Amino acid sequence: MAQAKAVAKFWITTTDLLDHVLKYEKRMQLAEPTKDGRIVHRLVSNLFCRYVQLCRSLERCYDQTLQVQKRAVIQQLLEAGQARMFELRTKLQEIELSEFVYVDGALQEQHLIPDDVLAVRPCYFPARRPDELQALLDAQKLPPFIEPGSDAEDGSSSDESEQPEEEQVPVGKGINRPVVKRDRRKERLQAALNLITAHERARQARVRQTNFRLHPDRYYPKPIDEEIVDVPYEFFYRPGQFMLYPVKRTVYNWDFRMKKKDVVHFAYYAPPGWEEQTVRLASVRWPDAKELALKQQAEEEAAAELAQAEAAKRLEEALERIRLNRAAAKIQHYWRKFKALKTQKKHRFDRSKFLGLFDDYEPKLGDALAVAEVRAARRARQPEFDRSFVAAIADEKARILRIRGPALLEDITDLVRAWFREWYDETLAFDLIPEPFQGGTVLIVRGETLTPLEYLALERQKQLDKLKTPEQRKKEADAKKAAKEREQEKKREEKARLKELAREKRARERKEGKTYDFTEPEFMTNAYLTLEETLARYRKDWAFVNELDNLQDLPIMEWITLDKFAEVHQELHAEVHELLKSERELLQMALCKDERMKYKPPKPKKPPRAKGAKGKKRKEPIDPTADLSVESILNELVERNVLKTCRKRTFEDYIGDFNYAAFERRNRLEQDPPPGMGEVRAILQSYLYGMGPLDAPKPKSLCLVGPSGYGKTLLLEAICNETGSTLFDLSVDTCGPIEPNNMAYFLQLVLRAARLLQPSVLAIEGVHRAFYKKVPQPEQPLDPAKLGKHLFKLIVKQLKPEDKVLLVGTSDQPWVAKVGPLKKCFDKILLLPRPDYGSTVLLWQYALRRFPTVPRDLNLSALAKVTTGYSAGQILECARQVLHIRRRMQFGRKPLQVGELLDHFLAGATPQYPIADKEYEKFVKWHRKVDKLAKQRAKVMRERQLLAEQMAAKAAGAKK
Repeated sequence: MAQAKAVAKFWITTTDLLDHVLKYEKRMQLAEPTKDGRIVHRLVSNLFCRYVQLCRSLERCYDQTLQVQKRAVIQQLLEAGQARMFELRTKLQEIELSEFVYVDGALQEQHLIPDDVLAVRPCYFPARRPDELQALLDAQKLPPFIEPGSDAEDGSSSDESEQPEEEQVPVGKGINRPVVKRDRRKERLQAALNLITAHERARQARVRQTNFRLHPDRYYPKPIDEEIVDVPYEFFYRPGQFMLYPVKRTVYNWDFRMKKKDVVHFAYYAPPGWEEQTVRLASVRWPDAKELALKQQAEEEAAAELAQAEAAKRLEEALERIRLNRAAAKIQHYWRKFKALKTQKKHRFDRSKFLGLFDDYEPKLGDALAVAEVRAARRARQPEFDRSFVAAIADEKARILRIRGPALLEDITDLVRAWFREWYDETLAFDLIPEPFQGGTVLIVRGETLTPLEYLALERQKQLDKLKTPEQRKKEADAKKAAKEREQEKKREEKARLKELAREKRARERKEGKTYDFTEPEFMTNAYLTLEETLARYRKDWAFVNELDNLQDLPIMEWITLDKFAEVHQELHAEVHELLKSERELLQMALCKDERMKYKPPKPKKPPRAKGAKGKKRKEPIDPTADLSVESILNELVERNVLKTCRKRTFEDYIGDFNYAAFERRNRLEQDPPPGMGEVRAILQSYLYGMGPLDAPKPKSLCLVGPSGYGKTLLLEAICNETGSTLFDLSVDTCGPIEPNNMAYFLQLVLRAARLLQPSVLAIEGVHRAFYKKVPQPEQPLDPAKLGKHLFKLIVKQLKPEDKVLLVGTSDQPWVAKVGPLKKCFDKILLLPRPDYGSTVLLWQYALRRFPTVPRDLNLSALAKVTTGYSAGQILECARQVLHIRRRMQFGRKPLQVGELLDHFLAGATPQYPIADKEYEKFVKWHRKVDKLAKQRAKVMRERQLLAEQMAAKAAGAKK
């Protein structure tokens, strides 16, 4: 209950945020048109940051809202908000002429951090397929995309590879029993560990025996009476307590003499045989002076003894207090020393952590996990509310049909029959009932059909047209034709004028620069208008609904009743149309019989056909896989090793930092800085929003280009794992056994399966092999060109915006491929950057963090500075090979040094070096050829450099 109230309050806050963003956008539309790109970049980036925050709030509301009608409104707002956010990002990319945009200025204005504007994993990931399709997919035994034991491209050693694998071994007659494969390496390590432990125990025993023989007085235990000196103790005994040590229990202060009990003075008690006797009074004798003196002397001696005893007792208590104070002082001294050392160590740790030497590797995730579990439990209830809502709709429609259906049917019939009577009374004719595709009997009820007076006017005009001479008819036809030609000429002139204006505008923009007008459609898009209309309609419809009272998230039945009433009304109109159409024919036949006219049945009207762009009938392509069932398609693809599974990877496994200096270098220093690895991760996550159930823009295909070891395969597996996509392997090796004549059928089969099992990813490792300029001799038997020949026509071109299918290719030698066909097949081509200093530090931290015994204060700054430029695969492989189990066992007596990691790169049999600048420049040059924005930015940078050189030359000439 409390959670439902919190979600309702958060939704109210989100609507206020949406209203604030729309007001800001309206204020931005009042800005004057400008040519200054920096002003436009500042305004658009500010708005982009606001939309990112808005979309995150809307996504959380959509994730936690159970009320179905309100969730539909939130979904519409979320789709429009995401579309608007991507439009603004595209506008920033056009301004900066780069796929990677930087909004540091807007972050400073709004007091945000870079993580606040990054693309996050949507709540609807991974997407859910229908249960029957998921069951068919789970029943298949799919091979792995990366074979276990093979060197992955990213060079990371997964922990699963060291675990024993289960394989099916045939036993008996057709019985497959899973057995555990022996891990020989693990057994050898365990045997070596046992041998080392046994030798160490034997060595310790020999040392102990020698010590007892040579130094008995030091190592043999002392007697108890010598060790325990002046330690007061007392033994006690509890009944039923187990004796920990076999000792003699003796109490030394026990009084063995029985004490006599005075039972005489006890009230209400008389011992047996007791006789009370009368006490005789004796004569009183007063003491003399000698006795009094002796008595006084005895009392003085007793007082002196008592005073002496009390003084000795006070002295003993003082000595005891002194001893206790000394003990307490010593305890406090050591305790303060311990606390000071502990505080100093904590200060040193906090200072090192603040300076970035290492971070805290023990995050407290308990609260975050608890919140995630609560949200997941609430999210899991959404299908239950959806089923209840559908059941409520069906029940309400049945109730309306049962209660109101007969009366509605009778009312519609009476209205149409009255329309018949009106036409007969005024025109002695019966008009045709409109066809259902034209509106049907609904037009009659609304009064939107032809009136009897209009019908009589048309009939009169037809009679007058029959009396016209052929010359008059020809003259009118020529006039109509001339008017039509003039109208078409005006349209052509207007089209040519708009085309000329657009051409002049483009020429003016090339010469003077583009003018940005915030009132043009490129800024006021359909997504912005949809947000305004949806928010206005929501506030109008929900104005009288108190959402805080509906904590059970029940549907609003009044709206369901109105919708179903309109739907029932339409269905009854269709029934009335069929009934009264035949009745109208009977009336028309009777009228023709009375008027002695020939009855002509009306010609049935056909709905207009859907035409193509040029007015021709659209020809649907022939699908050769239409007769195949889903199960047969999956079986065939599994036999061809196309359907595969991938490792559980996420985008967090792609370790890399952002380029924090890119904003200043690009916008203030007029430079072209390379993006960081964090920007690549963020841009890829933003591309995947359209792979979920919501409508969001996404590319049809993307290509990841970079040297080996830069994480291309890791990113491909992360895309599949994050979106829950089915992986189709279309690499050249997989397509090699397929005949060239069957390649078209095979790709159509793959595309149909991808649409059935969507979201799907079509992966092509080494995509440059499908577009070879010259096929190498070893690969000619595979005929790799047969894949590239059909890839665009049968895969990329057939993909629709609503398809949750993505084509992903990777390449480490793109320059060996034909540029044109490769560029045509991929919408987005990303060049993976080289690791900079910040990314290298994070890579070393990740590589060493997996080994708990590695010291956390290792000098990673110097190590990262020296190894900047090495690929992620090289760094991870270095940590795996250097920190083997034997080296980790030696950390106690031989701490890890940075030089050991460097020796792996330089002191081996074959030294390893990072990719050379000349080699990486080949990737950069090729990327500038195929990427439109990169090509334009390179041109702008050349113009700026030329202008700077001219200005420097002029300044040098002026000084001379």
